[in-house]
Amino acid sequence: MTHGVNNPVTIVGLNARGAALARALAVHTRVTVWDGAGHRSEAPHIEGVSRAGSAAEAFTASPLAVLCGDDYDHVHRVLETAEPHVSSVDVVNLTSGTGDQAEQVAAWLGARGVDYLDGALMAHPEHVGDPDTVLVLSGSRPVFDRHAAVLARLGSPTYLGSDPGAAALYDVAMLNFAWSTLLGFLETAALLGTAGVSATSVSPLLTRWLSGTVAEVITGYASQVDDRRYPGDQDWLELDAPLMDHLVEAARARGIDTALPELIRSLTAKGIEAGHGRASFASLVEVLRV
Repeated sequence: MTHGVNNPVTIVGLNARGAALARALAVHTRVTVWDGAGHRSEAPHIEGVSRAGSAAEAFTASPLAVLCGDDYDHVHRVLETAEPHVSSVDVVNLTSGTGDQAEQVAAWLGARGVDYLDGALMAHPEHVGDPDTVLVLSGSRPVFDRHAAVLARLGSPTYLGSDPGAAALYDVAMLNFAWSTLLGFLETAALLGTAGVSATSVSPLLTRWLSGTVAEVITGYASQVDDRRYPGDQDWLELDAPLMDHLVEAARARGIDTALPELIRSLTAKGIEAGHGRASFASLVEVLRV
């Protein structure tokens, strides 16, 4: 059977993200929603969807069940409740968790003959359905292929391979990048705010820098990290270190928390001590690998 975007879908889990999944898909196909406990009255109103009151109703309504629980305990409760009916569907799980948790679910479903695809939607609920939203998935390639059109309605899906834990690892790794970058922005906004500069006025400058120069630097560093060669032709740690001193001093003088710039300075000092003083900033990955 061919599974296209018009095939019905069941969404299990009606937290904010699960509701956003249902809304995005209901524009294109028939959607059944179930909160995992059958509490119809407590579920948020979602225009154009059907509400299941039981596991049997939820898991027999569609060829695809998309799980979006609050945590993996919720996922396990749902699957145990639905066990008599779960073999009738393909399962895609978009619940945040660890690779080990994803592998446990994959093994449980595999023992019951169910194809499983684990995933991470790198977005807030309001970004679900945006074609630029990153959606990473790993596990069953047949499930990915059968439901590619549906998955593309949620964001831009990327298949990472057969290891069901890969998507969860990408999730935390990419969140690390996001949180580190956003924390850097907040430190910048706080520092400039001491001079009366508004965050809204500096954000266009930062986003332009990020999408241009910084994006180019990241691309260059990626090759250095893979090759484990860090030529310091244009930037090197001993050149950057005094600038980090300036940052710490400026933050302290203006009453801004110095934990973040001190961390950057500390890691750089470790890199220099390890013999990377004339190497590029990318050489700090060797410090992090330790």
